[in-house]
Amino acid sequence: MFNVVANLTVVSTRFLIGLLIVTVGCWLLVLRRLIRRSGRPWHGAALATGATLLSIITVADCVNSYYSYLPNVSDVVDALVSNPPQPLTAAVNQVTVPASPTAHGRLFQLPIPDNGSGFGRSEAWVWLPPQYFQQPRVDLPVVYLFHGSPGMPKDWFHGGAAGRTGQLLAAEHLPVIMVAPQMSKNWLDDPECVDGQHEKIETHLLRDVIPTVDRQLRTERTRTGRIFAGMSAGGYCALNLGLRHSNLAATVLDLSGFTVPTHAGGMTSLFGRDNAAAVAQNSPASYASRLVDSPPMRIWLDCGSSDRQVLRQLNAISGTLRKDGMVVEQHSRPGDHSYSVWRPALKDSLTWALSDSSPAGQPVASQNQVGQGAHRMADRRISSDAP
Repeated sequence: MFNVVANLTVVSTRFLIGLLIVTVGCWLLVLRRLIRRSGRPWHGAALATGATLLSIITVADCVNSYYSYLPNVSDVVDALVSNPPQPLTAAVNQVTVPASPTAHGRLFQLPIPDNGSGFGRSEAWVWLPPQYFQQPRVDLPVVYLFHGSPGMPKDWFHGGAAGRTGQLLAAEHLPVIMVAPQMSKNWLDDPECVDGQHEKIETHLLRDVIPTVDRQLRTERTRTGRIFAGMSAGGYCALNLGLRHSNLAATVLDLSGFTVPTHAGGMTSLFGRDNAAAVAQNSPASYASRLVDSPPMRIWLDCGSSDRQVLRQLNAISGTLRKDGMVVEQHSRPGDHSYSVWRPALKDSLTWALSDSSPAGQPVASQNQVGQGAHRMADRRISSDAP
């Protein structure tokens, strides 16, 4: 019975209509009691309180239904209780028996130290497939899931249903380690995954996150074993950092991401006063036609058909990337800028990324390469000639 309730979908039209009917019914009972002015007073107060709470819940579910952030009751409970997964320790690599907690994969929190980025200590959410425990001598590919803004790592495991997607992929013999790193200092922060004047998020990924993941887990430490993926601002992050560091990741999954940096405070707030060079270096729309000496990449572009501004930008860049010799898959699906688009897009794009072996593998990027600063490698692959 508990599992049935926990898995009850709360973003469906049927659930929302039922909630509206119950709420309206409660308010009608309140109105009836007020007209008759009969019965015990506390009965009316209790009815009014219940009707008010139901109204708040109904409005909240209307918003939640639009964004599809908390798909079922268990997600709502997790968000309210704020019960994080257990910390990942070295002992996980000694687990070889698929006991019940690991039979369907398992979610952990991985502490990420500051290795010189200035970001500070952070936490990444890590999902390990059952094959990680069943096949202790096999290294697995890693998908880095970048969250949007506002956002945080756990968004991928609520609205994005990344754990459920990982289970489906594992059942199809496509196991992948999922890592959702913290790419902003707080929920409302919007550093755009770049090395800006206040935060060095790109360096944080290169020096802190990837080396820690490769050191703590059994990962494929090659560019073909790494996938950069993201939704919304995280989609821009995946595309920008993937193109700038194609020696580290061979595949990019951009779900509803812009092709230029956006920031509420403008580019001066993000990069400082003299920002023209930094903006150009972090605008795939600008530099995609000037990539040189870049190894072949696979790029999946996806967004909702009603997300028109993003769709226009992805349409524009897809042709440019194909001319550069990239393998580009472009898709749109019914919906807007919400998780109802990103959940199925994640499943489809990862199935494609893990099933397709082209382009050919490239030389392994060493740990020193992973930990180096961002701009030197980016400048080497972007021609200075005007487009």
